[in-house]
Amino acid sequence: MPLPRRLSPIHEQLTRLQPRWTTLGDMPAVSDFGDLARERDLIGRLALCDVSALDRLVVKGPGAAEFLASQGLWVPDQIYGHLPQAEGGLIVRTGGAEFFLENDWQGGLVERLRAALDAAVPGVYGVPRQDISLVVSGSAALVLFSQTCGYNFDDSGYRFVMTQLAGVSCSVLPRQLGIARAWQLWADGSYGAYLWETLLEIARELGGDAVGIGALQHSL
Repeated sequence: MPLPRRLSPIHEQLTRLQPRWTTLGDMPAVSDFGDLARERDLIGRLALCDVSALDRLVVKGPGAAEFLASQGLWVPDQIYGHLPQAEGGLIVRTGGAEFFLENDWQGGLVERLRAALDAAVPGVYGVPRQDISLVVSGSAALVLFSQTCGYNFDDSGYRFVMTQLAGVSCSVLPRQLGIARAWQLWADGSYGAYLWETLLEIARELGGDAVGIGALQHSL
């Protein structure tokens, strides 16, 4: 069996929890931790899920916006504006000429853009991203955030924000998981183990726990 091309920044920490594995894109991802019904229930109370396997890419340069539009994508006008895409996936404008893109569960968006960039588009280049990405969901999520961050996420609406969680610089975007409120965060993968362990400890103190992607797949 070929080795996976990518591993989550917290693959070792997840392995210790003895999960059931699946594959998302080209990365092993936790399907569940043995009780899918319980994990689906946790989504509405307090759940922490690693979604680092969703492939992502930064496209930047003076021609980036024009290039993305030429690929049939909806391009946000404002910095920190974000738009879901008709083919699936997400774009966030993180600078005047910089865009963060992430696949959805089905994938395809990032891979298609990488292939297009292989043609050496003038004024445009892609930068791979190896973030840790976590989804925090449930009615107690705001309590977790209040213990780790000075930003009031209850007033954030659906804005993309950059802040610190447990002392780690993170980008955070509100999401929706069915009727449950959720937030997806991204951070430098080198802080992954610390961030995961810190947030999971607090989540468990609040009655939450880790869940696999099987509990929230097809919801983001």
